Amino acid sequence: MKLLVRLAAIVGGSLLYSIVLNLFPSEDANIGAGLLYFGLLLVVSALWGLWDGHHSETLPPVFVRWTVVAIVTGLVFPIRIWSVEGLDFDVLWSDLANLSPFVAGLVLAPAAVGIAVGYVLGSPRKQSIQEEPR
Repeated sequence: MKLLVRLAAIVGGSLLYSIVLNLFPSEDANIGAGLLYFGLLLVVSALWGLWDGHHSETLPPVFVRWTVVAIVTGLVFPIRIWSVEGLDFDVLWSDLANLSPFVAGLVLAPAAVGIAVGYVLGSPRKQSIQEEPR
């Protein structure tokens, strides 16, 4: 369930970005809007990763969850561009090879840093368990 919530939020944000760009068409390249979207991906992934790391007992499931979110987001972004800009398979393959890893990295790298920092900061409950003598 946690995976689906994160996928819905991150991929839904991508679709919302596409809808907003279509509502306000422009002759320009909308580079500022794209940079804003990339920045939002970074911030949302980092903060949500921080929250996940802070509330997790073990790290591997959290990293796997965010890896799946990053991969799906990386695949959705070029497919969204392909469906909006034109159905050219050469462009799609190029975007899948070059853009997908970039977008996946924009999600996974800040999430991984957030998870690690959140886990180190930990919750008081985890710290009290670690401080008890054995």
